[in-house]
Amino acid sequence: MNHAAISAHHHVGSLADPVRILGVPISSYSRALLQTLAQRAHLPSVYVTSAERAVYDQARIFFQKHVVEGKEASYKNHAVAKIIAHARALHANHAGERVAIAYLIRAIEGVHGGPQSISRHLGRSPFVEVFDVAHYSGPTTGPGRRNSMEPAQAKAFLEACRSFMAFPILRLGHSVELGFTHAGEFKDEKCFHFEVAQPAFDRLSIPGGALTA
Repeated sequence: MNHAAISAHHHVGSLADPVRILGVPISSYSRALLQTLAQRAHLPSVYVTSAERAVYDQARIFFQKHVVEGKEASYKNHAVAKIIAHARALHANHAGERVAIAYLIRAIEGVHGGPQSISRHLGRSPFVEVFDVAHYSGPTTGPGRRNSMEPAQAKAFLEACRSFMAFPILRLGHSVELGFTHAGEFKDEKCFHFEVAQPAFDRLSIPGGALTA
């Protein structure tokens, strides 16, 4: 057990200059961990862009991102490409948003390997929390890129994360540009993808609404 993580969890409220954790709700345990990581990287705030979500929410994301906006669908589960193609065909034939999303929900629920094979955010466990923290947006390189963390901050943030692997951080996704050293690290551009072990009592409920503290 990583006692530093437990210490951060219990004593984060006493920090002189606490980090602001913005974005979608996560557990208090994960918030405390993020505050510790961000402080080590000298970040005044971090933004949680996504967390665990329902199949319905994933269907809406697919519809908006890949059907309406027409962005390429690149997923490890190869069935996703066929699912998106059929949803696009429905939309092109004027089936309507509700019909297309209803199809996407059925397809995601019935996909080989289960919904979690499409996105780790669709898995639900009382012992592991999945969420993303913003690194950058836009293209990987060039003038259109917008950094949520400057290069030195991102590197320091990653090094702080590595000090908490393999507990409580079980798996960690991040940009290729930062390099990989641990077995639990994998490619995930534009964000830091966290899979964090949780004390069971802390996952019984998460308050609704955006967190701004």
